Amino acid sequence: MARVHTQDTVADGPKDTSKGSLEDTAIYLPEIHDLAPHMAPRLDALLDLLPDAAREHVAWLAVPNWQDAEPLDAVPDFARRLRALAGTPVLHGWTHSLGPSFGNWLLYGHDNRSEFAPLGRAETERRIAQGRELSARAIGRSPTWFCAPRWQGNAHLDAVLRAQGFEGVMTRDGLTHFTLGARAVPALNFDEGARAVVNGVALLRRSGAIRRLLASRVPFRLALHPDDLTRPAVLRQIRHVIGRLEAEGWRPAGLDDIVGRAMGEAI
Repeated sequence: MARVHTQDTVADGPKDTSKGSLEDTAIYLPEIHDLAPHMAPRLDALLDLLPDAAREHVAWLAVPNWQDAEPLDAVPDFARRLRALAGTPVLHGWTHSLGPSFGNWLLYGHDNRSEFAPLGRAETERRIAQGRELSARAIGRSPTWFCAPRWQGNAHLDAVLRAQGFEGVMTRDGLTHFTLGARAVPALNFDEGARAVVNGVALLRRSGAIRRLLASRVPFRLALHPDDLTRPAVLRQIRHVIGRLEAEGWRPAGLDDIVGRAMGEAI
């Protein structure tokens, strides 16, 4: 059965192999996940949640072929909308799905979305190569960063990404740049599926994590998902966080800026 992932702590992140410093900085990377053609009506609503200054810095995670049924290049209007986005495109899997799963349905109300977790090397290579090719064709840019669906990779993922020329990978806990090193920059996630009980528990546990995170003034990633807009309590919590970010002087920063600061080099 799938494990329930809740943002109840600020993660320690990957082992720090960089020489840079993010001390005394209150910065965050805005992220929008799970972009696919059927999510088009929600894209502007997600952008509207963010402060004006944050919109140009968004790391936007597009799924090349959502559920193996929605290739990005099959909907020209949506592809053009993605082409016009500021910020950094990030490859977010291939289909974002491993198909039906009773455990995932029971806990989350949907299929198994840990697409890359059980894959061997050959299938990992295939899905990443296909996803990057289709993304480049659809949006006119070839993503150089990768984030596995649900942040769940596998033992082969980093080696495959390096071999295919990616700059780095996002995990739930941090960012790894394949040349400069790894640094903890945790993701604050609000999407825990469709089940009311799971969401209720996650909401309470996340409240404590938010208090600790904002008090610590450590850099983090604000991870938004289209389905966040459908859950009123979650949406209120997101607005509360964004309001505090503005009131307490947090600054949005793009992916290259955060990586450059973390690793101590400009990129």
